Amino acid sequence: MRHARWLFLLLMVGGATLLCASDIQVTCEPGLRIYLDAALKGTSTAKEDGLFLANVPEGPHTIRVEKDGFEPQVFQVQVPALPIQVKVEPFPPQPPVGQEGVTGAPEVKQATESLLVTSAPQNCVVEIDGRSHIKDAPQLLLDGLAAGEHTVTFSKPGYERISAVVRIQPGAEFTVRGDLIAGRVEVIHEGKGSLRVISTPEHCSVRILGVTRDKIHARLNLSYLPAGEHRMVVAWKNRTLSTNVFIKDRQRTIVTVSFMKGDRPFVVSYEPE
Repeated sequence: MRHARWLFLLLMVGGATLLCASDIQVTCEPGLRIYLDAALKGTSTAKEDGLFLANVPEGPHTIRVEKDGFEPQVFQVQVPALPIQVKVEPFPPQPPVGQEGVTGAPEVKQATESLLVTSAPQNCVVEIDGRSHIKDAPQLLLDGLAAGEHTVTFSKPGYERISAVVRIQPGAEFTVRGDLIAGRVEVIHEGKGSLRVISTPEHCSVRILGVTRDKIHARLNLSYLPAGEHRMVVAWKNRTLSTNVFIKDRQRTIVTVSFMKGDRPFVVSYEPE
């Protein structure tokens, strides 16, 4: 019984650790140097399909990929609670010697998102932003999508075409189901989280997801917000502060805001709901 209790505690501690970290698969050719937040993490290999970064803390990170004789590639990623993938594109050549200033700083790219597609019936044609994909399996995974709005259309002989505009948020789990039989498109598993705002001074206004709310108590709590990255603007008297807030599935995002001189404007932390 004692051994079972220790095993249970170890599993609980391990589960808590996993909630605070996730994995990044950097997919690229072998022989590239991979940096995470300016720290060299290793060289890509064919065995790992690039380089696998395990237990990366949740939150914003910078991935830099270098290859001798080429411009480096830089990716800004927001690590959610689930593993993500960063795909490295072919390297553009560096400018000739003496023209280094032509290109300027390396381009910063945004890591792309994935969309899982299901349908009824199983076999159909799925179009996303006008590009067609044959769906002949229970699930169709569409990756390489930028965060933002995309038009998804389902078609099959004998059924009317159905479509919907889907907004993909970074880090959220998105599954789109095209029900040709019922004639509707559903977005499921997008994830929901909550937000708590603590501010100095206590009274201010908070705008997020297009809605402004007056904060008149010590804490402002907002529930059932869609998972993903959202812009938040906090106003006090004639001053405003803004930042991007990441809402995580089934977690509470705690944002501490301060308008006081010398304080950090935003401090963000997370806890289970």
